[in-house]
Parts: sequence; structure tokens; C-alpha cells
Amino acid sequence: MNAQPDTTEPQLSAEEVVRKFFDCYSDGRPEDFDEVVAPDYVDYGHTPPGQGPDGARDDYEQAVKQAGGVIRYAIDAIVVDGDMVAAAWTGTAPSGDEVGKWLSLYETTGGLLRSTRHAFIEN
Repeated sequence: MNAQPDTTEPQLSAEEVVRKFFDCYSDGRPEDFDEVVAPDYVDYGHTPPGQGPDGARDDYEQAVKQAGGVIRYAIDAIVVDGDMVAAAWTGTAPSGDEVGKWLSLYETTGGLLRSTRHAFIEN
């Protein structure tokens, strides 16, 4: 009997999903949202809430438009509890000006981001 090599990618951990989501924003690669954002994803930090990978891309494009370029997002602290991830982060505009500090709560399952909620900390 010939054993076939396992070619499936390992599922991302909850922390890896969130870090990759931040990378999509900071690296200017909204096309990669399909790799980490579930089809039923909801971002409750926007009105109306962003939904699915296309909603994440819409939110990204709006942020880029408002900032005049790609915003850099730095994770300042991260806490993981099962499928839930809390991240404190700082956004920096293309000009180098800080655009604010936030605390976000991410729900993940199956290696994908399911929902996001945000709280503004300071500017």
C-alpha cells in the first residue's frame, strides 16, 4: 500500500489568525483576507459592520483612503484564551503620525476570523 503524503496546510492557531489579519492591513495585501477571514465574519467596529472577506477589504480601502496611504498596525500586547484573542494595538499613518491606540477582541474558529469588536483607548 502506497502512503500519500499529507499536503494539507496545518490550521492556523487563533493568535496566528489575528497576526496574519494585521499583516494583511500593514503589508497592504487586502487580497490575503480570504486566507484568514471567514465568509460569515462580522466586524462590529464599522457602520455598517464589515461582513466576510469583501467587508474586510472595504474596511481596509476606507482606512487607506482616509489616511492617504497604508496604515501600519503594531500589536502592543496580545492575550489568547482558546478561540478568543484580545489585542492592544497602535495605528500609524503614512506620515508617521500615530492615529490611535485600540483594544480589539477577535473570535476565531477553524483557523479563521469570525468576528471583531473594538474599543478606542487614546489618540
